[in-house]
Amino acid sequence: MVKNKTIKAFIRGAICFAFWMAVWYILSAALGRALVLPTPFAVFGRLLALLPTADFWLACLGSVLRIFVGLIAGILAGVLLASLCAVSKLMEAIFEPLVTVIKATPVASIIILMLFIMAKSAVPMVAALLMVIPIVFGNVKKGITSVPVDLSEVAEMYDFGFGKRMKYLVLPSVLPYFSAACRSALGLAWKAGIAAEVICYPKYSIGANLNNAKVYLESEELYAWTIVVIVISVLIEKGVVSLLDLVMKKGGVSRAEAL
Repeated sequence: MVKNKTIKAFIRGAICFAFWMAVWYILSAALGRALVLPTPFAVFGRLLALLPTADFWLACLGSVLRIFVGLIAGILAGVLLASLCAVSKLMEAIFEPLVTVIKATPVASIIILMLFIMAKSAVPMVAALLMVIPIVFGNVKKGITSVPVDLSEVAEMYDFGFGKRMKYLVLPSVLPYFSAACRSALGLAWKAGIAAEVICYPKYSIGANLNNAKVYLESEELYAWTIVVIVISVLIEKGVVSLLDLVMKKGGVSRAEAL
């Protein structure tokens, strides 16, 4: 049964891929301008030529590391700020306007401002970090404040310590919100990081290669690197989602176990 489902899923995927490749080819042929829309054969041929090169893998690794560092830092900062604001009205008054400003500022403005302040290699990390903070902050804060008051009173009655409160009260409320925040933040961090690389041009980055392809009018290479961006994004998202699902299953604790 499982094998049949896998085969059917593979066939559906192959049909969908073939359909969109056909659409791409027809549009390219109808337009007749390879500089604007090259054929899928030309693009995938260029991609196959890039794959064996060391520079290709260094660029991919450099981009993934930069953006991943920014993502993790943004998640940690968002959780910390949300925790402070959820338990202190003063902290909320101080930090919530800052998060609102970050959320409202266009990513292009952030990238350009950061170029005046720091080394260009650090800009993609900071861009990813700042895009992640508002999402994680909002979700985690909502999760913390959604802990039922009656359960908090019961925990107080039974004299729960900090660790037990976190395990049985806070985590069951926060984990679903945290998981949703990470899923949303991941794609945004990746796109913001790549956009920052295109603008600030750091060494060993996908964004720098996209910029080079644009400058030298190498359409096939531009589309090839775009495919790389999409594929890496999908792979990372699937990996992170699987990890989050595992954490939710193993980390989720029923309050009934304690109360």
